[in-house]
Amino acid sequence: MVLPVEQELPSLEELPLGGAFPDQPAQFVHSLHGDARLTLEAIADLADRLPRESVICDTASQPLLAPQGGPPRGALARPGDVIRNIEDANAWLTLLNIEADPAYAELMNTMLDTLEPGMRDRQGPMRNRVGFIFVSSPNSVTPAHFDIEHSLLMQVSGTKAVSFGHFATEESRRRELERYWDGSHGRIEDLPPELALYPLTPGRGVYIPPVEPHWVHNGPAISTSVTLTYFTDATQRENMIDAFNARLRALHLHPRQPGRSAPVDATKVAAMRAMGLVKHLRSGVGGKGLHAGGYG
Repeated sequence: MVLPVEQELPSLEELPLGGAFPDQPAQFVHSLHGDARLTLEAIADLADRLPRESVICDTASQPLLAPQGGPPRGALARPGDVIRNIEDANAWLTLLNIEADPAYAELMNTMLDTLEPGMRDRQGPMRNRVGFIFVSSPNSVTPAHFDIEHSLLMQVSGTKAVSFGHFATEESRRRELERYWDGSHGRIEDLPPELALYPLTPGRGVYIPPVEPHWVHNGPAISTSVTLTYFTDATQRENMIDAFNARLRALHLHPRQPGRSAPVDATKVAAMRAMGLVKHLRSGVGGKGLHAGGYG
């Protein structure tokens, strides 16, 4: 399925009113492509201000399947220079946790504050808001992967096509989730059939549900985009259980999957909270923070 470019799309505020949200991908319009904080030079300056471990770089030419995981964090001494020369760099870069910078925290919260009133009735309040910026050389490819949080991918410059698949069975979905928490960083082993393709141009974005396989082909020009993510109480709870199970598997134990026993699940959530590990689910550890987020 290809979403027609001429179709009238909802704003971010209107997005929760559609039937697809929050269970299926859904396209929307935004105004970030006119924001001075998102010019290439401004992004390069931000990259130089952020801690080195908040910047990830990889080669632009990627296979669609790269299940071994993502590139290391903090490998570039001067990431801003790579961004300023991204046309010929044959690379993509991810700036993680951009909300650490006050100007970009304001950008993130302004956008998510627009969405939150409409999604609270069905999902409850947003938790653990985090922001990312992606800069890609022409024709970059993002391998197939999934994220564990709700994501809003918004194109700022250039173009890309975002393809979506679906896990064939709950068993395959569960296997990939366990691989994620065991260190796969969300990169999947098998490419599912393409069920939908969303072309993104400046001013267009796509909502990506949690654990939804997707991959990206960037167009023939430099591409910049922003992804803003959040958890809900439900996704945060499931991820705490999965994270606790991963710790048990590391001890060569065989924990119950989420949903098999409400008392056992509640005990795992309580244990995660008692150990103070909830914040690590998304504050740069786990989710895009682990697999490079660099999937815009």
